[in-house]
Amino acid sequence: MDFFAAQDHALRKSRWWVFCFVLAVLSIVTLVYLSVVLFAASQELNAPLWNAELFFWICLLVGGSIALASLFKVWQISRHGGALIATQLGGRMISRETSDPAEKRLLNVIDEMAIAAGIPAPVAYALDEEPGLNAFAAGLSTRDCVVGVTRGLLETMNRDELQGVIGHEISHIVNGDSRLNLKLIGVLFGIYALTLIGRIFMRARGKNAAPFVLMGLALCVIGFVGVLFGRIIQAAISREREYLADASAVQFTRHPLGLASALKKLRNSGSGIQNPQAATASHLFFGASDALSSFWSSLFATHPPLAERIRRVGGIFVEFPDAEQSGEKVILQSSIVPDASPIIALTGGSSSFAPPSASIAQAQSLLSSLPETLRQQAQSATGAVGVIGGLLFSEQSDIRFEQEKQLPPVTLPVARELYQWLSSQPEQGARYRLVWLDLVLPVLREESETGRQQLLILAAALIRADGRVSPSEFALYSLLRDTLLPPSARRVKRSELSARQLDQDIVSLLALLAHAGHEDTETAEKAYQAAMASSPACSPYPFPEKTALSLTAISRALAHLALTAPLYRKKVLHACAVAVHFDGKVTAVENELLRAFTQSLDCPAPLVEG
Repeated sequence: MDFFAAQDHALRKSRWWVFCFVLAVLSIVTLVYLSVVLFAASQELNAPLWNAELFFWICLLVGGSIALASLFKVWQISRHGGALIATQLGGRMISRETSDPAEKRLLNVIDEMAIAAGIPAPVAYALDEEPGLNAFAAGLSTRDCVVGVTRGLLETMNRDELQGVIGHEISHIVNGDSRLNLKLIGVLFGIYALTLIGRIFMRARGKNAAPFVLMGLALCVIGFVGVLFGRIIQAAISREREYLADASAVQFTRHPLGLASALKKLRNSGSGIQNPQAATASHLFFGASDALSSFWSSLFATHPPLAERIRRVGGIFVEFPDAEQSGEKVILQSSIVPDASPIIALTGGSSSFAPPSASIAQAQSLLSSLPETLRQQAQSATGAVGVIGGLLFSEQSDIRFEQEKQLPPVTLPVARELYQWLSSQPEQGARYRLVWLDLVLPVLREESETGRQQLLILAAALIRADGRVSPSEFALYSLLRDTLLPPSARRVKRSELSARQLDQDIVSLLALLAHAGHEDTETAEKAYQAAMASSPACSPYPFPEKTALSLTAISRALAHLALTAPLYRKKVLHACAVAVHFDGKVTAVENELLRAFTQSLDCPAPLVEG
């Protein structure tokens, strides 16, 4: 299963749990109706067993309340993404300037994994009040995800084990699970709402508290049906995705023993989460966040048995506490890791991106080659702004002088140092620019919404300093904008989509890549025609002139294509890869444009060799 197939599978799964949600709401409405009818009968009101009008009003009141609660939660999540869930679970954002050794190690591992996967590094959160060993990933796209870890996991796992855990969570982001899981939280909130309200009523105290306590008890009993359905939905979706994420983590790290050892520690030390919000988010976690009996576990567990997970990824000798007590040893035999990586090359051919699983060593090598002092400076907000300035500096000294005037004075030393260092590495092309951008994006995401908006205004001003926007500048600004703007600000209306509009969007993307990567018009047109032939466009279109291309229109085209189905986006990116590889090489500009396109279309894109 490749990345796009995994996302498509997640999308089809979401349709199934929407059906389960409707079934849960109907069950709750029916229970409420029966409760009202039985209460009326107990009061000898001679109410008929079936009352269509009563059933309608109960559907409207109860079903409407559940739907409104779910819609509110979905809206809230769509505005704030994974950061909202991390905060509600008691998470604290880990600053990039942290002095805690365990937290610095976590940030380094996240950076390595993100660069290997070709996604912006997620913002890290620590659940300081949680002693259990657990972690989670949450977000609506690869651009706005967060990774949270418990204090117990931070202090217990060694680097290899932590790498396995983070690889597992990054895999959830790459495979589209984090988006599915957040939407599931929003939907489940509605059917959990009755139980939450019931618990509030049951806390009532005083002389007149009895009716509220009884009402709360009734709501909890009725809400139990919603909780039951919620657990079934969570279990059905989460279990198989956990196996997929484990296999993907092994493909990332090429070190199954690290993940297997981390899973063993979960078995020995426990992975429970104490925060009351964990119930609706139990499917997010690396390990089971609550303890269930063996009977209930078989029905409602959100995670597969740890022994089976270890057997599939490690094939190593493991001694479990319960086995040791009986004097027996459990030997897990052959490793069962799928032959086909769920995160494989984009198109599977010579014109595709390198698999992320082959890039972890490359990511570590790239990070270690960066100047340590400059890298440390980039961990602060001031240094991160300086890095953006250095990435956008012009090669012409007079224009660069004007750009320096627009930067805050405190950021100038970092901007100048980075520009000089990048100028001394011309053979690396866009590779180092993309690495530096990936490193500072999590720092910039920590800024307030106003601060992020101001940074985007500054970046736009730096780009306009020479009176034009180059494809490279467009790519860097697009990556910056997609990551820093909230999800709600990046959307376009689905009503704008049509077959003809999507065809025109594909034409714009492929024409830009063809012009940017090929100097002569004849070769560029051949690359464009070859790419169009492999694209999902319904009709052939003539090759546009370079002057006819609008970068604003291309930004809108990416927003349109981001709304299409995963397998459609796969065909679009395959066509992009054909255009780029037509002449057998990848230029720095093509690399940056590919990265901008793939990020906008929510697809991981590891760095490409030039």
